[in-house]
Amino acid sequence: MSNQTTDYDYNLPSELKNWHEKHEYLNTIRILYFTGFLIICTLGLVLNLFVIIACSWNHLKSDTAKWVLALAVTHLIFSAFLPLQILYSWYHFNWHYGAILCKVSSYVFYASLFSTAGILSFWTVKGTIERFKCKRKCCLTFKHSTVVLILILCSWTLAAILSIPSLYSRELRYSDLGEQCIDDYDLNDDSMTEYGKRNQEMVTSYRFVLGILIPAFLIAICPCCQRQSMERKCKQITCLIKMAHIVCWTPLLLMVLLQAFSTFGYPYGLPVATVLATAHCCINPMIYLLVSHDIKMKWMKQQEMD
Repeated sequence: MSNQTTDYDYNLPSELKNWHEKHEYLNTIRILYFTGFLIICTLGLVLNLFVIIACSWNHLKSDTAKWVLALAVTHLIFSAFLPLQILYSWYHFNWHYGAILCKVSSYVFYASLFSTAGILSFWTVKGTIERFKCKRKCCLTFKHSTVVLILILCSWTLAAILSIPSLYSRELRYSDLGEQCIDDYDLNDDSMTEYGKRNQEMVTSYRFVLGILIPAFLIAICPCCQRQSMERKCKQITCLIKMAHIVCWTPLLLMVLLQAFSTFGYPYGLPVATVLATAHCCINPMIYLLVSHDIKMKWMKQQEMD
């Protein structure tokens, strides 16, 4: 920054200086959100739709393809709601789409988190059990495909339930910026401060535990990525998509958790972490294509261990 600019800022009245700093900060965040969400939304819609078509037409008999298809459907739905956030940032964080869509957009955001975490966790556990399964016929009551479908439905059901707090905490609030769609845990109401604080701590804690800690723990202790029956590319891809979930979501959930238990804020950290978490919806298809080097994704034909 030049001396001239520094002198100018120094001589500004405190109110005008604070307004200028706030405006500059919001404009930076606005550009970050708009650009990031636009790129992620485009990639998420196109690539996940491509994966769904590829799975449905060519590889649906494979259990691996069913897991991949479930992830693609989850991320396609998430990507379909991103235009609301793109427009929200474009209109300088003024929400023009009603209270219901405000709640639903937040609900879909965390439903995608829990759905992805559930699918990856069940996939990991099932792969490990398959490796050490008993050879008796009585241990194979259901076919593999039936079990996979049941686990996918369970993950979606759990995600729908665990995301319900978003419908209560997300509210429309008026500020100097206009009507904003934000999380409100009753922290502004003096008579509800303690209750709102406990509610915020509880919600952020279970999001971090169920969305990151448990999946990371299962991925770490379950050696499903080392099964001899899987091809090398298949092992690489399954490991990478599990790591991608942890890398994308951990910064945001950890910052929000620490912020709930302390007064320390992350002015630029949270927006960057939010964009990174949003990017989870387009990371997996990029991994499929870049690692396999095959647009037909034949690696999904690899069947689970019999």
